[in-house]
Amino acid sequence: NNQAIGQFMPANLQAALNARPNPNAPVQLNYGIPEPRTVLTNVDTYNITAGLQGSIPGTDWTWEAFVNAGESITFARQTGTYSLTRARSLLQAPGFGLDYVNNSNTASIRQNTVNGVAYGFGANIATCTSGFNIFNGWGNISQDCKEALKADLKNRETMKQTIWEANATGTLFELPAGPLQAAVGVSYRKENYQFINDTITTQDASFLDQSIGIYPSVDFQNGFDVKEVYGELAVPVIKDSFVKELSLELGGRISDYNTTGTSYTYKALANLAIVDWLRFRGGYNRAERSPNIAELYLTPQQTFAVNSIGDICSQKSNYFISANPTAPGNNATQAADIKAVCSAVMDNTGGPGTSGTYYAQVSTQPGPGIGFSFPTIFGNSKLKPEIADTYTFGVVLSSPFSSPMLSRARLSVDWYAVHLTHAIGVSPAATLQRCLDPFYNPLVAGAAGNSAQAIAAATSTACAGPSTTITYDPSPVGLGRITATYTNEGEAKISGIDAQFDWGADVGPGTLSLNVVGSYYLYYKVKELAHNPLVNYVGTFGTGSLGLQTGVYRWRMLTNLGYKMGPASIGLQWQHLPPVQDAGEAVAPTPNQVGDPHSYDLFSLNGSYAMTSNVNIRLGVDNLFNRAPPLVNYQSNFDNTGANTALQTLRGGSYNSQFYDTLGRRFYIGANAKF
Repeated sequence: NNQAIGQFMPANLQAALNARPNPNAPVQLNYGIPEPRTVLTNVDTYNITAGLQGSIPGTDWTWEAFVNAGESITFARQTGTYSLTRARSLLQAPGFGLDYVNNSNTASIRQNTVNGVAYGFGANIATCTSGFNIFNGWGNISQDCKEALKADLKNRETMKQTIWEANATGTLFELPAGPLQAAVGVSYRKENYQFINDTITTQDASFLDQSIGIYPSVDFQNGFDVKEVYGELAVPVIKDSFVKELSLELGGRISDYNTTGTSYTYKALANLAIVDWLRFRGGYNRAERSPNIAELYLTPQQTFAVNSIGDICSQKSNYFISANPTAPGNNATQAADIKAVCSAVMDNTGGPGTSGTYYAQVSTQPGPGIGFSFPTIFGNSKLKPEIADTYTFGVVLSSPFSSPMLSRARLSVDWYAVHLTHAIGVSPAATLQRCLDPFYNPLVAGAAGNSAQAIAAATSTACAGPSTTITYDPSPVGLGRITATYTNEGEAKISGIDAQFDWGADVGPGTLSLNVVGSYYLYYKVKELAHNPLVNYVGTFGTGSLGLQTGVYRWRMLTNLGYKMGPASIGLQWQHLPPVQDAGEAVAPTPNQVGDPHSYDLFSLNGSYAMTSNVNIRLGVDNLFNRAPPLVNYQSNFDNTGANTALQTLRGGSYNSQFYDTLGRRFYIGANAKF
């Protein structure tokens, strides 16, 4: 209690604890060991390629055949990590382990004749002269105590790959518009991956100890092989007739995986040049992606993840599947059923009374929007390949003018639409919904009036099965461990326009050039589960689910302006990003999660000078105007100090280093030399 450890606490902290109505009431302190974590990595890689190439006499056909074999072994040692069990032992010992002595083999103890310390035969011995007194500062903790806590981690990864491949290209025969050319090939590829974990972080093995702040995982080894055959045709249809040119590009590939069976992919593209300065292009492409080794065979891995829908057992949730009857798309009957199943899940996993504590008052339940979780994820050997259908259409305009200032102008504009089905994904949000959505767990419907049915729903495979498990912690009550596996239920529809403008002209003694690349999203609709509506993420940071890229800005632009004179060149780059909202705004708009309310412009300056044909000097300034990154994901409605006294909270927020510069202005200089 506080009186027992008072001699080790700072006086002001002890006084504050004693001033409470119950001086010995529980108190929780968060302490982070102030030692930096570092990872020392050794990578040994070899890659051997051997092959033959040649041509067929009397034709333009060429061929090649080769084998490629490689292996990469990565050994990583992570320092700055510490044992949880040993830390608890010291904290729970008298005086926080002052003059602590212990060993790992108490079954065989005798006296050390040098210093009188008891130790076991063949045992590890540890001492802690100063004790692990966190109130005294890390710098005042003795070195032997730090060594007693230390738990450096050693992991090893091995990746092996073997490829056999043969290709041939040449002309099949002549058509009126030109030669019909073909490319054919066969290949065989085998990959194998192995991960050997440090014992102290091995799930289901090191059950007496773990490393503080490191998620447990499991040793892993598996692989796959695939046999493929492909063919492509370049078909000239029209040449210098009523149009300048019309050609087709046709192709197909058959891939036979030992994991997912046979996949068929194909494409049909067209290129139409009306005149020299006007060209149209477009076509269709069917692609399939077979699941990778991790998606198929990953052993249980604990990790940190974003829960995009938050806690849907909360009566403050605004998700359409939740315990809140006023959430958009929800109703009172469904909300009551979900609450009943939530209560059964809480009492079943957190112990009797957990749901009563959770639902005692609405104000203490989690609010709407994105939350965080610590799921345990594992592979699914029953996965099927993802399928993507892509349509494109574009136009290319080359300058029809011969004047020096206009002759090198070129503009291309391309529209695209991608439809991804059977998309592979895993997320805590999907696991929560599978448990509580009547579409996936029919026992949820009617559970509000039937306690036995609610319990049956909470203990069904949808909530407590081997692939979907959710739990609640009893104190403080909240969403606990989630177990999830990969599925093929995801879908995405993405469409947009890409444009590029290039221009150049001789100005003065050198050449001035301009390149502008822009993109615009028409829609970016995604869903993880079959029962969900497609959510349009355009104008938000987007979702990382289904392996998709984040940062779904409505539009963006990158401009490069350069000038080259002889061996010297200089360039200015301008990156523009428009305002963007938090991804939670797309899922369920809320007033408390916002993105950057302003646009973001980043400029960089670069230059180079070729001293000789073999030596080139380069230098530049990144973030030329020292543009600060915007604060994102913060709560609004806070005063100018960043606090809300009514809620007794700070606004929070973070800096996104993926899309904004978090380092500030910086200079560089370097050289390239050829020998």
